[in-house]
Amino acid sequence: MDNWLKYFSKEEVLSLKGASNLYGKAYLICERVFNGKKHVSGKDYFKHLIEVADRFSDEKTKAVTLLHDIFKETTLTPFDLDYIGFPSDLIKCIYIMTRKENETYDYFIDRIISSNNSMALDIKKADIEQNMNLNDLDSLSDDYLNIIHLKYKPQYEKILDVLKEREM
Repeated sequence: MDNWLKYFSKEEVLSLKGASNLYGKAYLICERVFNGKKHVSGKDYFKHLIEVADRFSDEKTKAVTLLHDIFKETTLTPFDLDYIGFPSDLIKCIYIMTRKENETYDYFIDRIISSNNSMALDIKKADIEQNMNLNDLDSLSDDYLNIIHLKYKPQYEKILDVLKEREM
């Protein structure tokens, strides 16, 4: 419970632990832990997570989508999500989607693909699509445009190819 107490009061942690709606629980957690954080695009991090989650209708997928960067961007761990009541299959998916320290982006995407976790692939595809969406960015730096063209676009195409192969 100690990691949770960095973000929530003891009463709030117990309330979250008792909540059964996974998306609602994930929403409340991410709203708090990503408060004030900025995404690499410059957009509010929580807004980015909501935009990606809104691409799905299933409660579990929406919850995982909100939480997909939680281990990378906070001090929370898989054990913390287990404590708060998230199912192990969802925690495993979030862990798969967590880029490890010193892991190249290419290797990270290849690891998600080789996991054969359909939810992780679908969410990462949606995440990259949102990362490449330039419509509501206040300003575009040359650095971010380079990230899109050199990092996101090739990996997005790789994921699309894998998903197309699975449909055949």
